[in-house]
Order: sequence, then structure tokens, then C-alpha cells
Amino acid sequence: MKKEKSDVLCYLRTHRRVWGLTVKELASLIGFQSASHMSRIEHGKRTPKVEVALACQVIFGIPPSAMFPHVYTRVEDRVMWNIYQLHLALENTTSLAGLRKRELCELALKRATGKAKPLEGI
Repeated sequence: MKKEKSDVLCYLRTHRRVWGLTVKELASLIGFQSASHMSRIEHGKRTPKVEVALACQVIFGIPPSAMFPHVYTRVEDRVMWNIYQLHLALENTTSLAGLRKRELCELALKRATGKAKPLEGI
């Protein structure tokens, strides 16, 4: 039986190869004992833990959202749905805390639609 190609977008292998690193060398830099786990991440069979994503940023200078765009999109979609639901739940709020939460939701929703720049210094 032929395995289907993964449609998970991950640029880890590309960057590793550009710099001439083997899977074993990259695994060692990140702190893995074995290269097999790293290989599964490269091929989209495993989602990288935050520590791995951040280690890749340290090594390659590429933010996790760009290195693992499929994972980022999946997380963004889920979180934005939750933000939208909270925003709706706070529709009639008048408390200061509720208004502040609603403001946060609105900023996040605008960022997701590209209408606002991320806040600097926060």
C-alpha cells in the first residue's frame, strides 16, 4: 500500500537542509536523543511542542508561525473562534472588566482580518 503525501506545511526540513544539517544534528541541537522524533515533525506527522518551535527560531531565526504555518493556522482558527464567542458573550457588558475584555477581543479580531497592527511593547 502506498502512503499518501502529507499536506502539512512545514519548512523545518527546508531550513535544515539549506544549512547542511542532518536530522540527527538538528535533533541534537534541540536536545532530542533520537532523530526519529525530529523527522516526524519535519514530515508533519507530529506537532512540534512550543519548546521545539522556539528552539527552531533560535537556530534558524524564523518565527514558529512561519516555520510551521499549518500548525499556526490551525491554532489561530481555534483561538479566533473562541475570541469571537467571548466577544458575543460580552455584547451587553457594562463593567470595566467586561469592557476591557471586549476591547481585547476587538483588537484580536481586527488583527486577524488585517485591519490593525499588533500593539508594540505589550
